[in-house]
Amino acid sequence: MSTIYNNRYYYLNKHFLIVIGQWPYQSRLRANVMLAITLFFLFSLTAFEFWGLIAGIKNLNIVMENSSPLLVNSFIIVKLTNCFFNKHKMKKLLDDIEETWKMKQNGPENEILRSYAEKSKIFFKQYAFGLYMMWLFYTTMPIVVNGVYRFLPTNDTYSARFLYRLEHVVDMDKYFNLLMFHGFIRVFYIVAVPIALDTFFMLCVNYVCALFENIRRVSLFFFSKFQTADRLQDDLKKPLKMSNIFIGYNLERIPARTDVLFSSNITDDKNYDIIVYCIKWYKHALNFFELLSSTFATSFLFVLGNTLVCLSFTAAELIVVDVQLDKIIRIIANNVAQLFHLLSLNLTSQLLIDSSNEFQTVIYSCNWYATSVRCRHLLRLTLLRASKPCQIKAGKMYVMSLETFSSILQVSISYFTVLTSMQL
Repeated sequence: MSTIYNNRYYYLNKHFLIVIGQWPYQSRLRANVMLAITLFFLFSLTAFEFWGLIAGIKNLNIVMENSSPLLVNSFIIVKLTNCFFNKHKMKKLLDDIEETWKMKQNGPENEILRSYAEKSKIFFKQYAFGLYMMWLFYTTMPIVVNGVYRFLPTNDTYSARFLYRLEHVVDMDKYFNLLMFHGFIRVFYIVAVPIALDTFFMLCVNYVCALFENIRRVSLFFFSKFQTADRLQDDLKKPLKMSNIFIGYNLERIPARTDVLFSSNITDDKNYDIIVYCIKWYKHALNFFELLSSTFATSFLFVLGNTLVCLSFTAAELIVVDVQLDKIIRIIANNVAQLFHLLSLNLTSQLLIDSSNEFQTVIYSCNWYATSVRCRHLLRLTLLRASKPCQIKAGKMYVMSLETFSSILQVSISYFTVLTSMQL
């Protein structure tokens, strides 16, 4: 493997996937060790929470306070399991991206690749920073609140609760510090899993968006380097490689002609060669998209359903359950993290939809009227496919988009209203 994933754009994605043992290029021994550590902390946290839930099943407060983190753990485990069984697909996606960077080490195409890779890196940093801030708020509140009350000029005592209810089965006074340290590390791994896998998804989506980049992103320098028909013919004789990935750029360069040939000679129809060349790479981009969609379809379906229930459940805790200040902060941090997680996935998918829709404009804006009949026939067939946007679907049922995110919020509020009204 080349050092492409050690560059400044992708090294963070690489190291986070290594931490959870899901980097396709790491050795099997190292991957199994890192995955075993991740699973140990995930399942140990789940076991403690489930133990506390079963032991206090008759207590509504314990049921609600332990159910919320269990729901979060469940979709994290599903995401990790989905990644484990689709690791070969992730490797294919990474191989494709690597091949593109190898073939385009300079020139305007490389500049566009770098532009989208930079967006992916910025998105990664913002996403990781947001989730880890919520992680700190969630895990440190019992310690912070206890420390604040020690320095307050009051005789009141404040006993902060643990991250979940376990005092009815374990002596919390004796094991509080040990369990807090354990919980701190466990929540770190819970956050590391979505950061690694979701930012990998964002990386791939930005790559597809780069493939769909059209003439508006091309500077005047591109036109001064117009590719001649002879050079294009030489490229077409070579094996299919990533020698020019920007479809819209080529379609826009179809020259206008006053002498339109309705039945042109095959050897002289240069526009036909350009269109065929673009269609090959449009198909390549679609194949990459299909592989990406199939990799995450199952986990996204579970994420949507789980987040819908979890948001309603945790919000209802604020009213139904008698909560303290530290618990309120943890509930808010939990909900904000889940909303941020869901918004990021749907926003990234929406960017892919918008980018793929732009290809229709590229076809309309090219000089199709000045081409031969067979060129128009190819463009017409391509336009039929381009009219269908590239949509990431959760379980082949729900389209990941900002509209879906809005619907999830509306349904969550409805469920929250029902839960609170039942209690009242």
